[in-house]
Amino acid sequence: MDNKIIKTKNSLEPSEYKNLFGDPFWNQQGNPHAKAFYIQLNERDKAFMLKKNYLEMVEKARQRNFNMAADCLQWWLDGSGFTKNIDFHWLRGNNEVIVAERANLERFENDPEFVIFLNTLTSEKARTYITHFDKIFTGGIFRELYYVCGTSTITSTCYFTVTKKKNSFILSGKIIHKWWDRYDWHKGANAYVPSIGFINDSDALLVEKYCGARPYEMRGEWQQNFNKTFQMNSSGEINLKLR
Repeated sequence: MDNKIIKTKNSLEPSEYKNLFGDPFWNQQGNPHAKAFYIQLNERDKAFMLKKNYLEMVEKARQRNFNMAADCLQWWLDGSGFTKNIDFHWLRGNNEVIVAERANLERFENDPEFVIFLNTLTSEKARTYITHFDKIFTGGIFRELYYVCGTSTITSTCYFTVTKKKNSFILSGKIIHKWWDRYDWHKGANAYVPSIGFINDSDALLVEKYCGARPYEMRGEWQQNFNKTFQMNSSGEINLKLR
């Protein structure tokens, strides 16, 4: 926090700076002394008090072993604006990511455009099929992924080489999954943070305005390789299994 506030407006104990919002989930109210102190601050001084609260969030996240969430919040506070690459092993350790990935794989398996493509193939001549699907999803509110990104997207792109062999097809190729989200804030929105309470995005925008925090892009990428043989029945249905 800006030392100027503490020196000129010293009606709060240091611990009270950490208890501005309280914790509505456990029916704990924010410190009324802290709230009254906050209300009478000018906009810039409010921003520095809010930054103190975000630093407290980083500390609490690390106490819960939510280190990725803490790192991402600190990256925003540090204000570089550079893209942060998220380890795909960590991403795929979240059930919500696996469910989204499988949803896209199922869409490849049932892609009507792929069936149209297969019907254009001539025997023994390989051709390449490329398409992509997006899956938007939200992390569970009490899981770390929620505090990293809230809602995010997986874009899955296939690069399939297919050869027709009499009554079957041989597929080789890959699917590249790209997870992405922008770490930013939107006026009028809010989110609940355990042990902190409901945090307004407008507070974060104030910290950006006066304290140097900046939004940034988050990215993660992984690849799956495939070698599959499958058939098409007389009704045009295929039995391709990618999951």
